[in-house]
Amino acid sequence: MKSFSRLVSLIAALSLSAACALAQAAQQQPQVEEWVDNFDGATLDASKWERFSFQGTSGGKLKVEEGELRMRGMHESRSGVRSKQSFTGDRFIFEGTIAKVEMPLPAPDEKRAPLGTAVLAIMFDGSGRNRIEWMWTSEKTLEAWAVVDGAGERLDNRTLGTKLKNPTLGIVRRGDEFLFMLNGQEGLSKTIKNMPRTFRVMLYGWSSSENHWDSVRVVTAK
Repeated sequence: MKSFSRLVSLIAALSLSAACALAQAAQQQPQVEEWVDNFDGATLDASKWERFSFQGTSGGKLKVEEGELRMRGMHESRSGVRSKQSFTGDRFIFEGTIAKVEMPLPAPDEKRAPLGTAVLAIMFDGSGRNRIEWMWTSEKTLEAWAVVDGAGERLDNRTLGTKLKNPTLGIVRRGDEFLFMLNGQEGLSKTIKNMPRTFRVMLYGWSSSENHWDSVRVVTAK
């Protein structure tokens, strides 16, 4: 009988230990908030987005169709959509899946149109003078840029690219470290110090680039 009692006590102790371990593991899991748009409505979700331009003429084409956000800006503009919500934190993920990118419409005096771009941008202010960008071009190349106090610096080595049809670009921040991701894999990592903790996100294409987006998400730590 004593052996049975000891066995019961041992099982109870192991159960309590397991419960405590599970509770501790749950507490150690990072608590996050996720903001997502799959563009599955008939129009742009006005509770999440606003049309926004920080260079050149605003306007251009914008529509939500067949589960995609489809945009084409004005000549030599940086115009697209910006999140209405501001996010705060120095640890986050910003991802966007691109459906299509095409070259801008050539201006009358241009012999050849510039590259088309689909740009994932983290906006640290309302002027565009402080931002981080990760973009896919119409020639299937990738470019990473940091703009600090209006001075732009290209961060990549001009050899990155992908021929995948619908790439997912991502920017991950871990303090002063920024990781530029492609389909969940790190393509580039750079240290950029003293960037603000409050930001919005933006999608756009340079000039009149045709840029279509399948989905976007932002994940921030609570």
